Amino acid sequence: MRYKILFTFLLAAAWVSPLPAQSLSISAEEQSLLGIDVQQVSASSSGSTGEITLRTAFAPDAEWAIKTPYSGILYRSFVQVGDRVAAGEVLMTVRSAEVASLQQDFLKADAEWKLQKAAWERDKKLKDAGSVSSRRWQETQFAYEMARAEYAGLKAQLAFAGYSEKDIAALSKTGAVTPDIVLRAPADALVVERPAVLGDHLDGAELLARLGDPDRLVLVGRLSRSAAAHLHQGATVRQRDSGLVATLVYVANVIDPETQTVYVRAEAEDTNGLLPGQLTTWSVLSQGEMITVPSSAIVKLDGADVAYVQVPGGFEPRQVEVKNTGAGDWIVLDGLVDGDRVAVSGTVVLKGMSVGMGGGDG
Repeated sequence: MRYKILFTFLLAAAWVSPLPAQSLSISAEEQSLLGIDVQQVSASSSGSTGEITLRTAFAPDAEWAIKTPYSGILYRSFVQVGDRVAAGEVLMTVRSAEVASLQQDFLKADAEWKLQKAAWERDKKLKDAGSVSSRRWQETQFAYEMARAEYAGLKAQLAFAGYSEKDIAALSKTGAVTPDIVLRAPADALVVERPAVLGDHLDGAELLARLGDPDRLVLVGRLSRSAAAHLHQGATVRQRDSGLVATLVYVANVIDPETQTVYVRAEAEDTNGLLPGQLTTWSVLSQGEMITVPSSAIVKLDGADVAYVQVPGGFEPRQVEVKNTGAGDWIVLDGLVDGDRVAVSGTVVLKGMSVGMGGGDG
């Protein structure tokens, strides 16, 4: 009842207030009773123009999918999810009849290549001495080139199967055929996925393991068109919880037709504390000085956005141009200046008083 009487009194007082038109006369005591809190606004270059959610991922060239190049059976696995592996470390072994057959073909090609190479060297000496016919020399050269091409092709297939130069040299020397494909880590990395289990029959399309370099992380996101509208390459973002800072290095200028989202990527100055797959919230920092106010400070009056600025003896409704950051704040584009004191709570009461004085309700 006390507040109702006070509110009625304030409405009556406002009609006879000596303040400029539409100003509301409110004493300090009345302000306290009505729960009107005031905050001084100031221009800052570290304000936020909005918030976005980004996912921590591996850099585009720091993630690897491990698959077998030939069909077979997963015979052995030496790693689990979460293991750190070094470049060249054995991850798993696949047994494949195709690889055994490939090695046999390679050994035949290797033997033929050595034979034809010896024949070529012999006939080359005879040719230089004038002791071999042109026809025979052409036939020797042809056989030599064919054997070399066959050998090179099968050697390349072994390399595709994961054989190193050392492995191929050992096979050529020993002739020991094995059905095993040894899959190794392409770089120092972390095992982040290993869906295959021992005994799985593989045709080469299955993912056996996924690796990533945890020291090379980026931040990626797919944002709505409105969320991405104020973003640009080079903009700075700060993580809401930890204060980590990152820079937007890519903002797509096209919208994904299926998801209707815009792809963005950022790189953090320090990735400590970030985990692959983690979702985090980032504030987009302004590129220059700006004024922000809590969303509670802005009301609709006569269809316009209004903030109540404290003036001697009361408050003045002032039309402002604002932009919602999506983070509980509004960016003030026009209408307020550095040092203004605005009401940040109790604005519903102030709006009611303005309406009582003849203002519309937008």
